[in-house]
Amino acid sequence: MAAPVLTVITYTAKPGCEEELEGLLRTHVARLAELGLVAEVKPHFAAKKVGTQNIFVESFWWRDAGARHIAQDNSEVQELWMRVEDLCISNGVQPVELALLD
Repeated sequence: MAAPVLTVITYTAKPGCEEELEGLLRTHVARLAELGLVAEVKPHFAAKKVGTQNIFVESFWWRDAGARHIAQDNSEVQELWMRVEDLCISNGVQPVELALLD
């Protein structure tokens, strides 16, 4: 069985778009889970950076290394991600895939 991939994403919202972005982030991972793309047994979260109004952080586990690519090819996920990008400043979506230390 392929190993899950830990992902952390930072989002910097455009001024005035914070609430809408926050709403999308509340449901983002749940929708990916419904599509079978995230590891169900691993924890995930979405949060706002303390002391800011427009910086958010999300963390979740892709089911495996190929799940992100499947998501990129899914029209519903593409639409969701385009909405998120429209709510963020230029280069305001910064994903990082991580490998845990043994």
